[in-house]
Amino acid sequence: MQRTLRHHLLFILVAAGSLLPTAAALATPYAGYTLWSPNGGNSSYLLDMDNAVVHTWIHARPGGYSAYLLEDGSVLRPALSNNSSLNGGGAAGIVERRAADGTLAWEYWYSSNLVRSHHDIEPLPNGNVLLIAWERKLAAEAVAAGLDHSIEIWPDHIVEVEPTGATTGNIVWTWRFWDHLIQDHDPTKANYGIVADHPELMDINVGNGMLGGDWTHINAVSYSPELDQIVISSHNLDEFYVIDHSTTTAEAAGHTGGNAGRGGDILYRWGNPANYRASGPHYFNVVHCSTWIPADCPGAGNILAFNNREGTNSSIVAEIVPPHDGTYTYALTPGAAYGPAAPTWTYSAAGFYSNHLGGCQRLPNGNTLIAESTSAYLFEVSSAGAVQWSFATSGEIARSLRYGVGYPGLGPLGIVAAEEAPPADLRLAQNYPNPFNPQTTISYSLPAPAPVRLCVFAESGREVARLVDGPQAAGEHAVSFNARGLASGIYLYQLTVDGEPVTKKLMVLK
Repeated sequence: MQRTLRHHLLFILVAAGSLLPTAAALATPYAGYTLWSPNGGNSSYLLDMDNAVVHTWIHARPGGYSAYLLEDGSVLRPALSNNSSLNGGGAAGIVERRAADGTLAWEYWYSSNLVRSHHDIEPLPNGNVLLIAWERKLAAEAVAAGLDHSIEIWPDHIVEVEPTGATTGNIVWTWRFWDHLIQDHDPTKANYGIVADHPELMDINVGNGMLGGDWTHINAVSYSPELDQIVISSHNLDEFYVIDHSTTTAEAAGHTGGNAGRGGDILYRWGNPANYRASGPHYFNVVHCSTWIPADCPGAGNILAFNNREGTNSSIVAEIVPPHDGTYTYALTPGAAYGPAAPTWTYSAAGFYSNHLGGCQRLPNGNTLIAESTSAYLFEVSSAGAVQWSFATSGEIARSLRYGVGYPGLGPLGIVAAEEAPPADLRLAQNYPNPFNPQTTISYSLPAPAPVRLCVFAESGREVARLVDGPQAAGEHAVSFNARGLASGIYLYQLTVDGEPVTKKLMVLK
């Protein structure tokens, strides 16, 4: 395509405040199949690495903000309803699942004049689905809750739906912003308090509440099975938020319970500390696609987000390391902003810009798949920012996802993926990020199946962690290492394959 490397000949990568070595640009694409849908369209497409469409799903209703390939070969996506007056950007109202053969397997409506799902969805490991949705609050309700002017607003909430039939589902869990508000406008109204003392709550008078309607404009929902937590991003408030999914619905409406012990209160937020009256940089200028980095990828447990930087003609994809405090909560100094002070990794490039929408996905080989949405341009970059793969079309593509060649959902589609060629040599990569605190990723390649041991040692030779100890298949591997509890300093990590050790250094910096 004409827009490929020409569009990204120049790139700027910031990692720990400096340029990475050029050798890191020698990465290769992560082999697999890319799922995408045209925004507002009626189709979903699966591309191979040569950009050929290998499968198409045709939908009866427009949609396309996001789409997910499930392990049975079906596609799950939001679609547009026609029965609601809640007509904000990204409106949906329906979630549908189309089987591998294109038949409609499930269609669930969450749409009326009181509620409507919108933007993104998230399939859960238990088969349920998370939906983002608005709920209508009349002007009188908003004023009673502490809004400083009289206007109808639509605060967001999250529902978890359990499919029960072809067109039915049970809502088994709910979380609402409306249950976690604060305001310092009127002591005679509900939710009155000192905003700066309660970063776990949302000030009802921040953002575009003056305009009414879609207040927070949440545009992405992502689930971490390791933490049982959810991250959501707000277009209007320039922040992302982490909430606890381990709560019951009753606990999610309050301030106690769940793994973190804080009910449905905000556990962590990042991007615009002025929203809770803290000092610090206003980093996001419109944010999309906040997503957890999966456990099998470099940066596991970190959060990726697309910083549109509206009006600047220069977007950024940022990786944030949340300040885990060793439990299910996040470190915060009272009165200060949540850390970190800056992302641990960013991608930007000359000409890279989407003034709204935007997608990002960390891949198992450490590359990042990016959707420059308004240009309908998908591309994959290495950790050093070098473009490894790209695809361009017309219109808009809000999101895309890459599925590796071994993903179970490819089989029902009749796709027989060729086995990836094993690496020619044993390779132990430098951990990334480095220096780090508290978590880093160690990647390595095996040319053949072998017994593997991966350990971390203090400089004295004392073993401080054993990360792998057993047989592994040929191919690329990535392992996360959490140094919580270790002192700052230089450590050694050693990969032993068939009795032959390879050793490198890493640095813990606290």
